[in-house]
Amino acid sequence: MKYFIVAISLLVELSLSAQDFRFSQFDLNPVYMNPAYSGSSKDLRIGLNYRNQWFNVPGKTLPGPLSSYNLAIDKRFGNLLIGGLSLNLFQSYKGEGYYRHSHAGLNYSWHMPTKRKDFNLYIGLGMSYNNLSLDFSRLTFTDQISNQGGYLNTPSSFIPPDNGNRHYLDASTGIVAKGNLGKAVSGEVSFSVNHLNAPNISMNQQEEGLSRKYTSFGSLSFRLKKNKVYLNPKIMVEIQDPFQTYTFGANFYVVKRYMYANIQNFSKPLYFGLYYQASAFELASTNSMILVAGHTGYFGNSNTRYQVGASADVNIGGLNIRSNITGEISMNIILDTGNKGGKPQKCFMFEGNPLSPL
Repeated sequence: MKYFIVAISLLVELSLSAQDFRFSQFDLNPVYMNPAYSGSSKDLRIGLNYRNQWFNVPGKTLPGPLSSYNLAIDKRFGNLLIGGLSLNLFQSYKGEGYYRHSHAGLNYSWHMPTKRKDFNLYIGLGMSYNNLSLDFSRLTFTDQISNQGGYLNTPSSFIPPDNGNRHYLDASTGIVAKGNLGKAVSGEVSFSVNHLNAPNISMNQQEEGLSRKYTSFGSLSFRLKKNKVYLNPKIMVEIQDPFQTYTFGANFYVVKRYMYANIQNFSKPLYFGLYYQASAFELASTNSMILVAGHTGYFGNSNTRYQVGASADVNIGGLNIRSNITGEISMNIILDTGNKGGKPQKCFMFEGNPLSPL
């Protein structure tokens, strides 16, 4: 019965509507959200993300019944391209692993030259190759089940199309604006559109275009309590017909203040976050609280930086509490490629913005 339910749910989902896999720690996975973030950290950045959704859903123990991996590598190339390039690799599994989505994307972000060092504008474009794989041979269909005899040891009359694989190209674009709004306030806004070409993702010989996804994001950062704490409120709105998801909350950064080259700078070794998320699909909706914690620092005496974060999505409405939480682990490493032989600056000061997180 379990396999039958998995088969029916997958086929219904693929023939009616589909929603992109999403990450709660979007700060540690910016290229996945918007290709314009490519090269935004200047140095070579390597990001790893793992998400396991709803631990109690039946399916594979590893990597998980509803799980995803993401690897992003990006770097700014200065005068060569006047922008940044990024490579994004993504793979997700559903249920027993019979359904798999693999993604490999290349993104370019043009960094508009500005006279002000505390303001930046990026415009990005991405192209990706995608593969959807569904192992029909491991599924049980309705003509293999009898009300009297239960499961039948007979083959199904269903003929799998294209060996259970769908290959397609996908395009995305986005824009990011960020900068200082004063001596102690900074902010950024971004907007992206995924699936510009609405690729066909049907696995049953139908024409089912993947709906475009529109993502709006805004963030502010300002100092509290005499330089000891920074508050970083954020809001993100994702619309992908017929789904709508709203996420808002804030990170709290524990701050260390110091002077370097007669300039006041701040490092943020610890941070904690709390977010509320509401998702709507036609008449159904799911609500959750997202708890975030992380640490930032350096490797030894080098200027190579890292940020490690963990989050837990706790269902508070719209889903049975027995589905349990969703867990996510992320890590970013930013290699020092622009300060060779120099003294480490020990500063989270990027894009002329001393308030931005890593």
